[in-house]
Amino acid sequence: MEVEYLLAAFEIWGILICSGIGIYFLVVRKINNRADSVMCIMQFVTAATLTFDVGVVVSQNVDEPWAHVVFRLAMLATMLLQYLMVALFVGYVKYLARAGKASNAVATFTYYFAAGCALTSIISAKYTHWYYLIDEHNVYHRQPLYNVALVLIGVLYVLVVLQIIICTKRLMVKQIISLLLYVTIPFSMVVLQVIFKPGIGLTNIGMSISLIIIFIVNNVRITYLEEALNKKVLQQNMVLLNQNKVIAEKKEEIENLQLNMVLTQMQPHFVFNVLNIIYYLCAKDTKLAQTAIDRFSSYLRANIDSLVSDELAPFSKELEHVKNYLDLEKLRFDEDLQIEYDIGPSDFHIPMLVVQPLAENAVKHGIAKSTNGGKIIIRTIEDFENFYIYVVDNGVGFDPNKSRAYDGRSHIGIDNVRFRIEKRVNGELDIFSTKGKGTTAVITIPKLPGEKAKVRPDDDGEEDAKPSAGE
Repeated sequence: MEVEYLLAAFEIWGILICSGIGIYFLVVRKINNRADSVMCIMQFVTAATLTFDVGVVVSQNVDEPWAHVVFRLAMLATMLLQYLMVALFVGYVKYLARAGKASNAVATFTYYFAAGCALTSIISAKYTHWYYLIDEHNVYHRQPLYNVALVLIGVLYVLVVLQIIICTKRLMVKQIISLLLYVTIPFSMVVLQVIFKPGIGLTNIGMSISLIIIFIVNNVRITYLEEALNKKVLQQNMVLLNQNKVIAEKKEEIENLQLNMVLTQMQPHFVFNVLNIIYYLCAKDTKLAQTAIDRFSSYLRANIDSLVSDELAPFSKELEHVKNYLDLEKLRFDEDLQIEYDIGPSDFHIPMLVVQPLAENAVKHGIAKSTNGGKIIIRTIEDFENFYIYVVDNGVGFDPNKSRAYDGRSHIGIDNVRFRIEKRVNGELDIFSTKGKGTTAVITIPKLPGEKAKVRPDDDGEEDAKPSAGE
């Protein structure tokens, strides 16, 4: 009897631990999937099974009316809950692995088989006494078919092993080992029960031990996954921070490029020259001074607008900006600067401030250096594939074979123009020059699909719109 009470003490500890785990799932863990739900139910069912086992210990062999009721009820409840526990466990494995049709089939068969076992236990306890008999003195006697009940439990555990095998590919190694303990430990307890025949079922103790181990293994796994997830989130945050840093640096680089672009368009000497001209005109010709101020303010406004937006602009708007600039230069050079506009197509879009820098280069490095002045032509033509913008001057020109470092020109503005044409519209900037004859800059803007239908190849008189070097 001392052995039975010792085992009952173990079961009381099992009741407390399993109940605590069940409460943990309900209160702390906050159940959010079916596997956790089944595990929570299994913990409470195991606690109930162990409670009935303790009831068996305290009521067996006690010839009192209350003991007769408790003993019979506890024996039947213990057997029924064993079948229920195995059926729940098969479902738990299925939900844990999120397996498919084969796993569902095994689970369904297990449910029906466990229900049949439970039915035979009820019939045996009430009518046939196949497995055990409780006499009038409240004494428990095993019957010849008691081992059949153990075989039925064994079949259920075979179904558990089959379910684990089916779900192996979807489970971690630690999980598989812990799940197999739910078979090996209770089976070992059954062997001990058959050999030593104690007055209390050892199977339930084995179930509770294995279930506690499974909870620990999976809880450690979840903690590990949470830590891994937190680490991954931290790494992603670091990546995002680095990306934001790179984006901020690129944004600053773009802003500096835009500012540099605008500053190259507003050269200090040009601004000073215009202000001096306006100052002179205020005394000589106030009406012309007003026109100059209007042109200058429009010129400055277009440059400032390009700082806050790099959207494509209609060519007509860019042409207006070029006219404002050349009109201001005309005030300075007077008859030494002739301007001609030969505008064909104009209903297309280009990046802002790509033509004016070319016109400025033509004035500053072509016309201004010529002793007789010169002429600037702004022309647009098109063919089936492209629009072309020409900025032509008949100034001093330069030798294209000479290194940039020695041609006397500033290439910052030109490089900005070429970069923006290539990136924004997939276009090109070509510059052709012959020393002593002049320079031609050609911007090529590819047409959009809807624009190609406007000109047929045979309508265009020129086979090749681009000039060759030295033209």
